[in-house]
Amino acid sequence: MIKFFRKIRQRLVIENRFSKYVLYAIGEIILVVIGILIALQINNWNENRLSSKFELQMLTSLKEGLTTDLADIDFNIKYTTRGIAKTDTIFKYLRTEQPRDLDTIARWFSDAMTPTRFQYSTSAFETLKSKGITLISNNELRKKIIDVYDAEYNFFLAQQEMHLLEIERGYTTVLATRFEDSYNYDTQSPGFPGSLRPLNFLALKYDQEFLYFFKSLKNRSLLLIKFHYAKLRAKVVDLIADIEQEISKSRMYD
Repeated sequence: MIKFFRKIRQRLVIENRFSKYVLYAIGEIILVVIGILIALQINNWNENRLSSKFELQMLTSLKEGLTTDLADIDFNIKYTTRGIAKTDTIFKYLRTEQPRDLDTIARWFSDAMTPTRFQYSTSAFETLKSKGITLISNNELRKKIIDVYDAEYNFFLAQQEMHLLEIERGYTTVLATRFEDSYNYDTQSPGFPGSLRPLNFLALKYDQEFLYFFKSLKNRSLLLIKFHYAKLRAKVVDLIADIEQEISKSRMYD
């Protein structure tokens, strides 16, 4: 093709048809520019297509991670709620001074004192940050992703840590002189049932330090699930829905 255009130019020069040569040269330049623009357009299209493909992959990974996080949130809410119920049962039997089987009581106390910890996944978000958070083309969705991972998760973890520290303080101070031992779990049985056996169950009814700690722990647990977990859960559910919507839009235009 290049040889073909060169021959035309040479023939026009030889024939001394300068004006036509100039017009032809201009036309050839225009064709070259158009070719370059088309090549750039194709290159941009390929880059945009690859970027959209990677964005879709990241959104899918974020959705999977958040769905796993949501399952852990629901498990922890359920487990903590069970601990609160066992605390109420303990207070009920202390008020009535009804004797119970010590193994059952030990299980109640263990359930009430066993902490939960939010196990979350940030691998997809960290990958996204390393590649550039602006890869998420939807501005509002990008803000929500940052809000959940950088704000909501960190705030919740701080509140959770205070709760866990209070439980540990209870084990090492309040319960240390009132119970046989702690962290006694049957790892061979389903659900790993625990045993936290009091030295004198009925005497705890008149033990103000114990009562204050256990009532406060119940209040802390209620605050954890009714406010902190509930707020976090709502944010995660909302973000999953928005990501699913964005994934559907991306696949529609793919």
